[in-house]
Amino acid sequence: MDKREAEREIERLRAEIRRHGFLYYTLDKPEIADAEYDKLYKRLVELEVKFPDLVTPDSPTQRVGGAVLKELVTVTHRHPLYSLNNAYSEDELTDFVTRIRNYLIQLRKKGDEALPRAILDAEDPAAALSYVVEPKIDGLSITLAYEKGVFTLGTTRGDGTVGEDVTANLRTVKTIPLKLTEAIDVDVRGEVFFGKRAFARLNAERERAGEPLFANPRNAAAGSIRQIDSRLAAERPLDCFIYELAEPEKHGVGTQEETLKHLSRLGFNVNAASKLCPTLDDARDAIRRLEKSRDALDYPVDGAVVKVNDLTLWPILGFTAKAPRFATAYKFTAEQIVTKLLGVTFQVSRTGTLTPVAELAPVVLGGTKIARATLHNLDEMKRLGVKVGDSVAIEKGGEVIPKVVEVSESPRSAREVELPKVCPSCGTDLTMRDDPPNLFCPNKMCAERRIRRLTYFCGRDALDIEGLGEKVAKKLVEGDAIRAIGDIYSLTKDDLLKLGGFADVSAGNLLAAIRGSKKQPFHRVLVAVGIPNIGSASAKVLAEQFGSMDALAGATAEDLTQVYGIGEVVASDIVEFFKDVDNVALIEQLRKAGLRLSAEAPVEKPSGLSEFFQGKKVCITGTISGIDRESLYQFVEDNGGIKSTSVSRRTDYLIVGAEPGNKIEKAKTLGVSILAEDDLAALLKREKFYIREELKGKELFAG
Repeated sequence: MDKREAEREIERLRAEIRRHGFLYYTLDKPEIADAEYDKLYKRLVELEVKFPDLVTPDSPTQRVGGAVLKELVTVTHRHPLYSLNNAYSEDELTDFVTRIRNYLIQLRKKGDEALPRAILDAEDPAAALSYVVEPKIDGLSITLAYEKGVFTLGTTRGDGTVGEDVTANLRTVKTIPLKLTEAIDVDVRGEVFFGKRAFARLNAERERAGEPLFANPRNAAAGSIRQIDSRLAAERPLDCFIYELAEPEKHGVGTQEETLKHLSRLGFNVNAASKLCPTLDDARDAIRRLEKSRDALDYPVDGAVVKVNDLTLWPILGFTAKAPRFATAYKFTAEQIVTKLLGVTFQVSRTGTLTPVAELAPVVLGGTKIARATLHNLDEMKRLGVKVGDSVAIEKGGEVIPKVVEVSESPRSAREVELPKVCPSCGTDLTMRDDPPNLFCPNKMCAERRIRRLTYFCGRDALDIEGLGEKVAKKLVEGDAIRAIGDIYSLTKDDLLKLGGFADVSAGNLLAAIRGSKKQPFHRVLVAVGIPNIGSASAKVLAEQFGSMDALAGATAEDLTQVYGIGEVVASDIVEFFKDVDNVALIEQLRKAGLRLSAEAPVEKPSGLSEFFQGKKVCITGTISGIDRESLYQFVEDNGGIKSTSVSRRTDYLIVGAEPGNKIEKAKTLGVSILAEDDLAALLKREKFYIREELKGKELFAG
């Protein structure tokens, strides 16, 4: 067999193996026996060994793994990934739809012409909505990128903006196609998970081998995908469902129902339990049925995702600071188990509040061994009426944090919980604070408070200092290496070596990580300083709105409540934070250490730039040669344009690339100016635009 004949035979075998793999792994409808499939696969391996230059990344033989990485590389997502808000009851599901209704009514009053005709004409805009209800898989969120139909990049969700490149590991998942049925460029989102039976078999094998068992399917899936050795991932029977398509208009789909069908046609594994629901009542029924049947499903489900079916409404409804308005996660009732309350201890938080913690007779809940659970606060303890010796029901709040939910039985021997009078960490007399009632340690130098605050300061959502977790924080505080949080920027290698537990290399690595944190953006510093109720999302909004720590410190409560998402309570917390002399001292320490206390200054642009896009609303459809869509939007915004993701009469320009969606027809109907790729190229030659450094490498701007 010569090389040309081998190439034809290899392609035939690959196509046949892909088809049978899809029938077996995705549809569970095999057409041939395992032995026959193995024969096809063996023949392909033989030919690829004989002709190694014909091996391609999309070959079925490339699922076995083999790449061992030094570390996982981070990747910025082309399309940011948002988390969903949660609903825990049918009333909260109704509230979700009510918020959509009210938002659509506001847009309708403003005369937003991008709204679909059904929404404009309906007396109640919510009555014009339909929904898709999908099982919420308890696994690891991923994104997959395909170029000309071939799988090229797979990433974890990460923080929604930046994830980890796990392409080599995802190649080993048999329900992730290495080649699609169409040679197109597409990004999709899905969930990797362990099926229940597969997980049970995996743990049985580990038990026989004398290896430690995995606690639960979700952690096992996440750990498998984040391995640096893809051979280990290949050994584990992972599965995957795909449920979302980036830029759906580019692929000619207008609803989530059509998205799922299109994904299936491309060869992706799509959850057959997803349901189209014409009304909210239908969605409620679908959720009830799914919850009743979830134990019979062979994959872990912890809720249902409810999405507005009409995709044209998604960019119109948009996002809050934290989550999309067009979808929500309905969480099912958590699994409960009864155990004995052995005692109650009190944990000191970074703010000085003491949190009661239930010490329990150990039990296994949701695959995890539980020996402690939160009691939240004194009000909750009083409501539950817990006594030491009670039998109590516990569940995992949000499927993560164990909590006591009720007293199952209280024997005569049960005794009242004794409240501490002094701080369990520093011995300071405790005070009582209201709203809600809680014990409070007023000593700012309390070791436990400082340990918790330092851990928070260095945490993933704050300055993300690798290697400075709770154990190291405890060592630093108890060893008196630091007294104030900002002292970490004065640490030396000798300081660390004196504490014990550090070698020369580990001490150097920690100091390098501390120095590196000085480059973190302002919004992360804003999280780190510990303003009550300010997390990542609100910190980004405040950083954008006020621009610097000094401007934020000078803001009044009235100024703050004008910011979207900042209410009176949070505004008061911010104002009070900056009145505290210790907080002011911390900020000055950080300033001297060289941390970023302001957002990046606007780029200074040369004079005489084109005003072609100034103040113009610009929308993009299709694929533009030599540049990705987000980079092109960045160029438009840098030159004064306004990004628009939908076409209306107020749209000034629609930039059209290859394989455009239905936006082009709407633009023609509304008389919107259309810029084809040739028009854009001519415009770039004719006009003088500002092009930031990171965009100059794009092919579109060459020369």
